Amino acid sequence: MQGNRWILENDKIIWNCSGDSHLDTIEMAGNQIAAIVTYGVNDTGTLSLHRELRYPLLRTLPKDTYATLGCHHEQIQSFSIDGKTIQEYPERFVFDGVVHVYSKDADNKVVIKRSLFPCRNSKAYVEHVTITNCSQKPVIVSSEAICERRFERGAKGVYPVDIDSRAMAGVTLVPGDSVVNDLIFSARLPMEKPIRLDGASELAARMDLVHQMFSDCLDLETGDDKLDCMFRFAKLRAAESIFDTAAGPLHSPGGGAYYAAVWTNDQIEYAGPLFPFLGYDRANTASENAFKLYLPFMGENLYRIPSSIIDEGNDLWEGAGDRGDSAMYLYGVTRFLLAYGKQETAEQYWDAIDWCVRYCRLKVNEDGVIASDSDELEERFASGDANLCTSCLTYAGLISAADIAAELGKQDKQKEYLEFAAMLRKNIERFFGAEVSGYQTYRYYKENTLLRSWICIPLTMGILDRKEETIRALLSDRLFGKDGLVCEEGNDTFWDRSTLYALRGILNAGHSDEVYQFLEYYVNKRLLTEHVPYAVEAYPEGNQRHLSAESALFVRVITEGMFGFVPRGFRSFELHPSVPKALKRITLKNIRAFGNCFTVTVEHAGDGYHIRLETVDGRIRNFETAVGETIRIE
Repeated sequence: MQGNRWILENDKIIWNCSGDSHLDTIEMAGNQIAAIVTYGVNDTGTLSLHRELRYPLLRTLPKDTYATLGCHHEQIQSFSIDGKTIQEYPERFVFDGVVHVYSKDADNKVVIKRSLFPCRNSKAYVEHVTITNCSQKPVIVSSEAICERRFERGAKGVYPVDIDSRAMAGVTLVPGDSVVNDLIFSARLPMEKPIRLDGASELAARMDLVHQMFSDCLDLETGDDKLDCMFRFAKLRAAESIFDTAAGPLHSPGGGAYYAAVWTNDQIEYAGPLFPFLGYDRANTASENAFKLYLPFMGENLYRIPSSIIDEGNDLWEGAGDRGDSAMYLYGVTRFLLAYGKQETAEQYWDAIDWCVRYCRLKVNEDGVIASDSDELEERFASGDANLCTSCLTYAGLISAADIAAELGKQDKQKEYLEFAAMLRKNIERFFGAEVSGYQTYRYYKENTLLRSWICIPLTMGILDRKEETIRALLSDRLFGKDGLVCEEGNDTFWDRSTLYALRGILNAGHSDEVYQFLEYYVNKRLLTEHVPYAVEAYPEGNQRHLSAESALFVRVITEGMFGFVPRGFRSFELHPSVPKALKRITLKNIRAFGNCFTVTVEHAGDGYHIRLETVDGRIRNFETAVGETIRIE
């Protein structure tokens, strides 16, 4: 196991940092702000903080993906103890959905606790400070008021940017007593009033969201504390990055660059299929808003849809051409609608589903697979004229589209889609199936001669014809490195999204024991080592940003990989359990999908599994399955 900087304790992680010089970065989000906080210990042993605050509603330029107001702040509010300005020496950092810093002064008179977090419902970030007298004598605490304002010009006017903290004039603390203060960073539209907040109330609101994500929504219990904790953190990161915009709440990747915008891969393919299971209304609304933004682009001429809708819905981006965006939309929307379980919502998007099918049919090339200009990596790596991802996404999207057609009484369309899917699956094997680097797996595109990480995608889409050799290739040292899968053998570049798809796909293929050690390794690395506690985007590009949808993909490793959830109707789904023997029992509580709230437990029973399903009203159903068997639950 890797050397861990952090330890896990009751759904929080702790870095005991005395004598340890190190910096780390985390992204957190509220409804109107994202905070990218770099925190840690300088070489002198003192506290280091840097805040990059992003305000999605405060656009700096019109019709620009990256034009979100960004403010960088280095200052640390200083305090005086008994008339002496102190330096803060951190002893530990704690993350439980909020970053907490515990420091002492050089004379060990006080403990300073800073809680760092974005506000849930305003354009503000708070550092809630509690100073406690830990000595044996009274101390006097003082600090000067901070009241700074500057102005940033943007597309909506001149934005006031404020930093505020009240003065503390000689507060006497007897041993054990505490005093609190707040340092508040904010920005606003020109005509909005200055933001006035109570830090304790804002902290409580933030923790309400944390508790909702940790316990109330889709709660996992496996007996593997690290896995359970990262699953809870991942739900939070996936769900928090939803911003108020002119188009309504929109889920956005984050990362200091991508706000008030949606992408067919991040928001629709990655996050969309997860959100109905959470039962978090804001996330479901954000998904629907993303779906709606693409509808005006589905014209009768069957011209491609954009890759991204940017600037609160006011412009588009399609710089990589057709990335297979219609396939991404088809797959993500149909999976969402089936799990969401609302017929009237599915009817609203039926024309969009059928449009995507017609578009994909138009893109079938002479080899019988789906042509596209690029893929989700947008030409960072070669993808040829037709790539494996686009065809596999189309295949799975067709299956789910057929299920929706059946629910809506459109049997002719159901038959049409299933026939298209059968043809495409046959051609995926014929065209992409190949020996690459000694493995009978898939070539990613026609001219491809090196193993690629995305050979995992057939496994996640129910195509298991080459599973043995594909898994062997994925877990070989040609692809699986110290940070998970590299994009291409011989290249050190990695993107977590393909690792997360691969972990899910290998579980789908029934190799749970074989992949579990790799899952354990990945969880420990992301949760407890150097850059914690979330899945990341990529390296070297972006330097491992905590993009939100990657955390959604991590959750789906468990829901769709280990439990094997596949939506098949508005009130029906399949389970295909794939549980490592090291985990005797796994439970997923408060699943809010398919028009119900229920709990599923899977435990090993002889050579198979015992499955227990309990609904919120107390109804219990039990099933016995063999390993590798799929059951359908109505």
